[in-house]
Amino acid sequence: MAEEAAATLNAPALDTGDAATDTLLNGAPGAKGSAAPVATGEADATGTPGGEETVTGETGDVTAGSGDERAVPETYADFSLPEGVELDAQLLETAVPVFKELGLTQEQAQKLVDFQAKQVEEGQRKQADAFSQLMEDWQTQSRNDKEFGGEKFDENIAIARTAVNAFGTPELAKLLEDHGVGNHPEMIRFMVKVGKLTREDRPGATGGASNPAVDRVSALYPNG
Repeated sequence: MAEEAAATLNAPALDTGDAATDTLLNGAPGAKGSAAPVATGEADATGTPGGEETVTGETGDVTAGSGDERAVPETYADFSLPEGVELDAQLLETAVPVFKELGLTQEQAQKLVDFQAKQVEEGQRKQADAFSQLMEDWQTQSRNDKEFGGEKFDENIAIARTAVNAFGTPELAKLLEDHGVGNHPEMIRFMVKVGKLTREDRPGATGGASNPAVDRVSALYPNG
């Protein structure tokens, strides 16, 4: 019965910009839902490099050191970013005039970009952790559900998937994956009921696909 429950929804892979989420209704029952991988590149946003000193001029703090460009550039060069972090062009367009107003060199502006990149990475990590925890909570609730969980959980999941395969659309599959809804106990409860009703409407059905014409003949001539 566990092998039956491991059947997956036959739908094309979905490109959501992140990794798709395996749920109870479209992934292995034992697999926890997962969120998209988050970039772990580190950017140095602390202090000034060794051997440099900070002096204060009319245009603000300017880093002075051997080989450093002390003048405010007319156009800032491309800023480096940690792997996995994308540059917000609109935010940068707003920030550049502020960099110039503060009299920031290329190096100083880069430090602010590094700081912002770290905030973005931290926000992504927190969001991913929160999503993973939500998926785990929903799966636990589903497995312990008094109606369809417990010892017959795998069997009921297989029935629910039968309903998804029979009546679901690619859009439904995308919803189940993108938002992890396939782990929610109420979604599973609904699909289990649909799957059971479908089986009851087909004499002798065991949850697999059936031919309506063959079923009608079997009902009229059970010993045929």
